[in-house]
Amino acid sequence: MRGLLKAATTLRVPRVVLVGDEKQLGAVEAGKPFEQLRRAGMQTAVMDEILRQRDMEIKEAVRAGLAGEVKTAFDKLGDRIAQVEREDVGAEAAARWLKLSPEQRAETGVIAPTRALRDEINERIRENLIAEGAVSGPARRGEKLVSRGLTRAEMARASNYSAGDTVIFNRQYKTLGVEKGDEREVARVDYDRNTVWLDGGGGDPVAWRPYQIAAAKGGLEVYRSEEMELRAGDRVRWTRNDPGSELVNGEAAEVESIEKEGVRFRLENGKEAGLDEDDPQLRHMDRGWAATVHSFQGRTVDHIVAAMPAGNPNLTNQKSFYVAISRARDHAELVTDDARKLSEQLERATGERISALDGVAKEAVHEAEMGLEPPEERDAGHVERIDREHEPELEADTRHGGAHQPWHDLDWDDDLKSPERSAGRDADGLESWATERETEPEEDRSRGPERDPVQETTLDPEEKSIDMDLEL
Repeated sequence: MRGLLKAATTLRVPRVVLVGDEKQLGAVEAGKPFEQLRRAGMQTAVMDEILRQRDMEIKEAVRAGLAGEVKTAFDKLGDRIAQVEREDVGAEAAARWLKLSPEQRAETGVIAPTRALRDEINERIRENLIAEGAVSGPARRGEKLVSRGLTRAEMARASNYSAGDTVIFNRQYKTLGVEKGDEREVARVDYDRNTVWLDGGGGDPVAWRPYQIAAAKGGLEVYRSEEMELRAGDRVRWTRNDPGSELVNGEAAEVESIEKEGVRFRLENGKEAGLDEDDPQLRHMDRGWAATVHSFQGRTVDHIVAAMPAGNPNLTNQKSFYVAISRARDHAELVTDDARKLSEQLERATGERISALDGVAKEAVHEAEMGLEPPEERDAGHVERIDREHEPELEADTRHGGAHQPWHDLDWDDDLKSPERSAGRDADGLESWATERETEPEEDRSRGPERDPVQETTLDPEEKSIDMDLEL
């Protein structure tokens, strides 16, 4: 948001119009800019007439979900709520989609709050479609890249990497010998030195300190590899933009044929697209029958089947419930393991998060009430002591003429701090997706437009440095 408003100011754009819904799911690490701007006095027009739903019962359930009246929403859904054993939630959601006609299937979305449940539903659907003969023909066995879902702060710490991870760099980094779009595999991780060793490039493994180069500024993407088979009839969803072929992150496609030279797809808009066997985009896809609530946000279908077991309040909350049932025009079904427990959980778990600005404001109020010193005054002496303790340990830095320089004055990421080199830089990203702790958002984080190569400055591996915990 800051970048958008800065660009608008630079270009002298007379008016910026923002459209948002504070009751829907937010981004993983972008805070709550829309809500904060509105609270700060941004001129706001409210559109509160619900037009998507054509069924009145569903419309009333959506209206109640929007107001946080969960019990009323459950009452309106009535017999559209199915309760099964917990281990059967995924199977029941898949069965409800499979019993539909091909035409109805095309207009029905299946959604789940977590990736694990989504993957289970997708595999069950595919198994049945293979048995039906709807998915058939020769198989292409390859691999897909699954986003680790790391935030920028997490990517800056070596402890969050594992051997076998794939790192894709979105810019040129000469110190690492990578060009924009290059991939490197993690060979090993030195946790004590906060260093990641990267294979690839035809040479010896390269030592990389993420907190110094690329990671904290979002200049890379981190994935793990998983096997994936494709056959004619498979439904896939792109997980990354591909400007060359106009394939868009989040959009679905159906496999038309598996050929020796590559794979042909039928896109949602009816067009055909072909990818060569060695096209990297073939690794940026996933099964497309079921989706997470985050990735389905913004879409509209006639019918929704929402698998939503009780538990995991971080993901199964009022926001995800509201998004789930509001995607449907005519019919919404909810599959859970305990309707009463789920209703009570949703009453408590609003899905609202405290932004960094809100947290700082609350802390300031608390400290004022307790009569404490402002943090900057309280910590000043502590910082000076740290400086004096560590400065003798630092060796001469040849990058600064060989003269000693305190660690807090070193340019850890010189190219990123240069206003000239930073001007016009756009944000790169990746699919949100989700880590082992089930951080689910899958947002568009594709490669941005071409940018000028930059030389990042880093300390020589032999030089002493202080590992910094960048809690960004």
